[in-house]
Amino acid sequence: MRSPLLPTLLPTLLALCWPLAASAVDAPAGLYFQHHDWVVACDNTRTCRAAGYASGDDSTLSVLLTRAGGPNQAISGRMSLQPIDDQPQPKGALHLRIQQRDLGVLAPATEPGVHVLSAAQTSAVLSALARDGGIAVVDAADHTWPLSDKGAAAVLLKTDEFQGRVGTPGAVMRKGAAAESSVPAAVAKPVVRKAPTLSTPPDDPAFSKLAASPALRAALRATLEEPSCEGLLDTDPDLSISNSPLQIQRLDAKHLLVNVPCWRAAYNSGDGYWVIGEKAPYQPQWVTSDAIDYGDGQIVASHKGRGLADCVSDETWTWDGTRFVATSAISGGLCRGVPGGTWELPTRVTEVR
Repeated sequence: MRSPLLPTLLPTLLALCWPLAASAVDAPAGLYFQHHDWVVACDNTRTCRAAGYASGDDSTLSVLLTRAGGPNQAISGRMSLQPIDDQPQPKGALHLRIQQRDLGVLAPATEPGVHVLSAAQTSAVLSALARDGGIAVVDAADHTWPLSDKGAAAVLLKTDEFQGRVGTPGAVMRKGAAAESSVPAAVAKPVVRKAPTLSTPPDDPAFSKLAASPALRAALRATLEEPSCEGLLDTDPDLSISNSPLQIQRLDAKHLLVNVPCWRAAYNSGDGYWVIGEKAPYQPQWVTSDAIDYGDGQIVASHKGRGLADCVSDETWTWDGTRFVATSAISGGLCRGVPGGTWELPTRVTEVR
């Protein structure tokens, strides 16, 4: 049985090793890095998003610092404060305070509970994170929500390293005199062209026979480096989904899509998907063992970091006529009480046409 904690590791593991589309050969792999109360996610275009949180679960305060790849790129900042349950609710305008100095009112964004930092406020936040911290949000009733700086220095340095800014004037943590033009350029989003798919008639007798084939099950198992799909294993009373029936549908005139349950946990699940040919030896192409759905040429995975669904990771794979290409990967950041997660932190982005 797969541990229910494993889905919380998926964004990190997959961001470091996902395959690139053919049109994205020169794009960097994504990065996901967490240290204490801070996390950074950088995608394959070299855009990085660093998120910091309050310490503990008694506050939902968070900041998001976003910077595109390439020379001379400014950092934009956003603050989120979305109290839940019995937590204190903000009264009146929110002010940014650093080391007891008032940095002005936070401008509301269009999303509830989210505020946009001005360029001056963002600069002040970055300076404080690189030095002594002391960042907080204060309301009209003088209620204070502190922002943790624990882990910020490591995350901001990791961001500079990923974007190639270390030693340049634009670096946050390790500035230097190297030319800003030495910073690697941003990378365009890879383009993935989604191929049309065919619908499968219900209860196709040919597919029913194929689904019962021991040779097909053996071919699917052979694609896995370890027995990581319980649904393909022989009947085992300790594994509730062992020996699960295969589900088969048509992708196009030459390719079929097979899926079977692979694992179940307390509040997450994962199905395995393979592209196969209609006849032996089937030549199965494994796509994932973590999916929850398929439709219109796209396989989708979505997993909660914990039962509250306050941090969720999502991935998609898109059919291009030959294979399923990994087209998106998004983490919800740290689990801090906000339903659905406070921010979306992508490590893989593409343009699907």
